[in-house]
Amino acid sequence: MSFDLILDDGNVFLHGGLKRTSIGIINGKIAVIGNLNDFKGNTKRINLSGKLVIPGGVDPHTHIEGYSSAGTIKNGTESAAIGGTTTVLDFSQATKNEDTVAAAASKIKRFSDSSSLDFTIKPMMVTEDFQSIERLELIFSQLSKLGIMAVKIFTTYKNLGRYANNYQILQGMNTAKKYGIMVQIHAENNDFLEGNMEALLAQGKTDPKYHAISKPPVSEDVAVADSAVMAGDSGAKVYCVHLSTKTSPEIIDSARKHGVNIYGETCPQYLILDDSFLDREDGNLYLCSPPLRKKEDINAMWNAISSGKIQAVGSDHVPFLAYQKKKGIPFNKVPNGIPGIETRLPLLFSEGVQKGRITLEKFVDVISTSPAKIFNLYPQKGTISIGSDADLTVIDTELEHRLRAEDLHMGTDIAIYSHMKTKGWPVLTISGGEIVAENDVFTGKGKKGHFLGKEAI
Repeated sequence: MSFDLILDDGNVFLHGGLKRTSIGIINGKIAVIGNLNDFKGNTKRINLSGKLVIPGGVDPHTHIEGYSSAGTIKNGTESAAIGGTTTVLDFSQATKNEDTVAAAASKIKRFSDSSSLDFTIKPMMVTEDFQSIERLELIFSQLSKLGIMAVKIFTTYKNLGRYANNYQILQGMNTAKKYGIMVQIHAENNDFLEGNMEALLAQGKTDPKYHAISKPPVSEDVAVADSAVMAGDSGAKVYCVHLSTKTSPEIIDSARKHGVNIYGETCPQYLILDDSFLDREDGNLYLCSPPLRKKEDINAMWNAISSGKIQAVGSDHVPFLAYQKKKGIPFNKVPNGIPGIETRLPLLFSEGVQKGRITLEKFVDVISTSPAKIFNLYPQKGTISIGSDADLTVIDTELEHRLRAEDLHMGTDIAIYSHMKTKGWPVLTISGGEIVAENDVFTGKGKKGHFLGKEAI
């Protein structure tokens, strides 16, 4: 047996426990987990000196491309690798020149040409996709042939042409189930959002803090509850993205206990930053949707992860630049979204595991294993097992790392965690058996990621 790479003396996360052992890699796959001291071949070996080894991160929620000059596939996937992520699940969106299906096909091609990491693409549906059941049928049939495994439907953003009402969403779920495609839901009730925003703007309340007031917790909770009921009625697989309130995980959990095939995701910003950041001088930089919440919501969200009521943590990475989020303009004109593809994994380790909020096992689950399972990528991804892809992240659990813009590699001058530093940072990232990042440097130049698609139905 000849290995391409051997990792020696790692503290390896295996099926819920840690084992001090070696990993042998052949042709991009994990071939051996065990003592390889007697192997004398001319193989590249790295002694990890007891550093933590976990499955490579699977980020289920990224918007890498097109939002700014920092929004390139190359930059996004390289910074993801530096932060310990080895698989990205990105979105496509229709344009004036491309409908939902064409946009997905072209996004797959662009990622295939430029991504250094394995990936999948999930189309964001638009209002016109729901014009008729026949149109939905055609779209889902074509998406299935492309290998698309999930779509995203919005309960808001009428002004952007993305909104779908509950009747349309249910028809979408019914059709998606027929083709084996999961439905992701951006859950914010449009009636609350539009009514609140109009009232606030009419009163001249335009500062960033009013962004959160325009999108109260009830707007999310109602949309999540509606989604859970429709998921149960349709039997579709449903995934509610970027949950932020203390109540929404309880709604998801209750539905799951009644046999509904529904999952909940949150993001680091809803675990770390509260709404007081919107009242800062640079509060415009912190605008995202849903908005930052109260400390009680943050505490509840950590508890939801620990108790299994939240199944995944995504970055919801959007690499805007500071000039785009101009200070002084009304909150409804500030583009929503914050960068985070590089910091997702280390933030959750530092703020979760190191501070005793969640176990190491739960960290690995929500950052890698559970997203891989939900998106049918497991056991190819999300586990350190013989035959699985050799996607591995090595963490120096004692290494402290600042989070200023100049300390990161996402290409944006927005650094919402600049006041923080993490304890624990990825020092080696391996994707498909190749070293793609080491000690804060991307090393995978020339590596091409692969599209992860489902079989057509």
